Amino acid sequence: MASSRIKEPFRRNIDREPDGTHISQGAWKRVRHLIGLLFLLAVLSRLSYLGLRAFHHDESLDAWFSLQYLDGTYKGYDPVYHGPLRFYLTAAFFWLFGQSDSIARLLPAISGIAVVLLPWVWRRSLGIIGTSISVALLLTSPTMLYFSRFGREDSFFLALTFLTVITLISFLHSPRRWHPLALLSLLVLSLAVKESIFLTVFIFGSFGIVLIAQDLLTGTFHRTKGSLIGKPRYKELKREVRIEGVGRRTISVRSRVSENTNGQSISEEVIRRWFFLLGVGLMIAVFLWIGTNPGEQEGSPTLIKLGVYGAVLAFIALVCGFIAARRKSAFSQLPVFRALMVPKFGGWIFAVVIAAIVFVALFTQFFQQFDGPGVTTAPYGAIRNGLVSGFEYWLGEQATVRGDSRWQYYLVLLLAYEWIALGLAFAGLISVLRKPTLFGQIIAWWACASLIVYSWAGERMPWLLVHLLLPIVILGGIGAQSMWDGIKSRGATVCFSLLLILGFGYATVTSIYSSYLRGGEPQELFVQAGQATPEVVEWAQQLETLDRISLAHRGEHLEVKIDSDVYWPYGWYLRDFHSSSYAVIENESFPSGADIIFVPHWDRINLGDEDDAYVEIPYEHRWWWVPEFDTGIANPSQFGDLISAWADWVWNREPWDSGSSRCPASLSGSVYIREEIFALAETYFNSPFPRRGDKPEYKKSCQNVTNFLVSNR
Repeated sequence: MASSRIKEPFRRNIDREPDGTHISQGAWKRVRHLIGLLFLLAVLSRLSYLGLRAFHHDESLDAWFSLQYLDGTYKGYDPVYHGPLRFYLTAAFFWLFGQSDSIARLLPAISGIAVVLLPWVWRRSLGIIGTSISVALLLTSPTMLYFSRFGREDSFFLALTFLTVITLISFLHSPRRWHPLALLSLLVLSLAVKESIFLTVFIFGSFGIVLIAQDLLTGTFHRTKGSLIGKPRYKELKREVRIEGVGRRTISVRSRVSENTNGQSISEEVIRRWFFLLGVGLMIAVFLWIGTNPGEQEGSPTLIKLGVYGAVLAFIALVCGFIAARRKSAFSQLPVFRALMVPKFGGWIFAVVIAAIVFVALFTQFFQQFDGPGVTTAPYGAIRNGLVSGFEYWLGEQATVRGDSRWQYYLVLLLAYEWIALGLAFAGLISVLRKPTLFGQIIAWWACASLIVYSWAGERMPWLLVHLLLPIVILGGIGAQSMWDGIKSRGATVCFSLLLILGFGYATVTSIYSSYLRGGEPQELFVQAGQATPEVVEWAQQLETLDRISLAHRGEHLEVKIDSDVYWPYGWYLRDFHSSSYAVIENESFPSGADIIFVPHWDRINLGDEDDAYVEIPYEHRWWWVPEFDTGIANPSQFGDLISAWADWVWNREPWDSGSSRCPASLSGSVYIREEIFALAETYFNSPFPRRGDKPEYKKSCQNVTNFLVSNR
């Protein structure tokens, strides 16, 4: 078989122990026990108290569309809300377990558990230390834990991406006939979750070109006498190994050493190292050329420049191919092409057909709805929307610069929460550059390219950090294993162990605070503009009770009107409420017949003649903190102040105020309640609302938010 002929040392590192290391079965047994314990902790940490935090705006929409699919009212794929697959699965969970905040977050939680466990698949490449560290980092990561308990699509998409990369590496190392089917199916499933798959394809597509160029050049040099490297010679090495139950035996190993005619050794590692750096450098250059703010160049200019990057890589590969052809090296001998030929033409056709069927099924609600929702963002039929509208909308969104953050946004988040993973990943990158392997280069490219591409993309949101963090963690596992293998003294072992204990301790404590004790509070950088306050949940619960009281005393349900700007997450929390609805409420206008009215602060109603009919109660609808970490420093004294504020945040989670109106932000509002309803509430509740006559103050400052948190805890 063709797969059996792929014997290059560059690929032989997959599924085997690191060079020079013999790991006993007993050691692997102990590691399995450790991984099993970490898996149980992952299950406990991801599934416990899933409904503790109030819903984010996006979470409520995801849960609502899942409920619509269960009820048969889902209108079809709209790229604004991303792919439909998670709606189908969450609807199935609703059908099995009932409707609740916890069940709405169950799919991300299960996906997060799977992500923690999946590094075990690469245990032979990562080694004992690398595997254990990778799993532990994913388990204790504040970022991974928070967004594994966050009802958006990113955790599920991340698990599919992980499986895709696992399949890709397996295909390149040891191709099988089923690999194309698995790869294409995973890509279709990912597209049916989120359009970020376009970035994934770009990242690994560009690496594929770099890999082909590497193989062409190294294959040519190894097969040609008198070339830059010359004809390989083989050196016999003797190695003592212990065979279980037999004792020690000495075997001879023939190891290839490439050497030119002048006796100067130029290894394959040098070629692969510099081609890797060239590919990364070109990617950085092209994104600097496009600009760190893609909103400055919408549509075609951006695509053209990305095309130029691909063309440059392809040109380099063609040059290497020309050299190979001149030296009569067969393209069919390249491992990449040999891998592509293993499934044969029929295997690829079968994979494409099955993937197409899966695509049509997912985007047509399992062949039930071929019409699209008919909205502006998805104006075509279901199939064309899945193929075209998603990409068009996604590309247009890059120009909006959602999040209003600069390119260093993710670096700040990584330094704040994931510094141990970042430090180990740097060591892993050095290890990969020193000794390139297929596995190492794929992981390193994945990490570097993800950081570059997501930092360039216009939409910079905290949940997107998981897509950068996963390859960084795996690269950190490589770094941990290389550092462990390089330790030669007991003192170094102690220092390394203390560093890991410190890092994991910080990550664990931070995870507990950010996900449980202070989940959803604006001191955390994970909290984004759509995060609802605990008051929203309390208001929703009170409305349900008030409605029953109104029905008992007045014989009719409450009529609740909610301004469209503050409707979510009330749309989810009041899903069973008898009469709640959108209401486009303009300033100084009361919707007729409304018993209770919710408005944002910019639509605050002047009571006027209605002063005796309604009671106004202020409340906080959403909150978030926007730290000014991306502003320039005018003088050295400002740098010292910034470091001091940063340290205070790390230790006490005290938001720093840079004097900007963005810090922090909140969406305040008012609730207007009819006098008779308010009187009923006072009769049945002990102080259900703030004291009458209280008026909201819509000041935005870090100190005000901090005081609000303290007073309402």
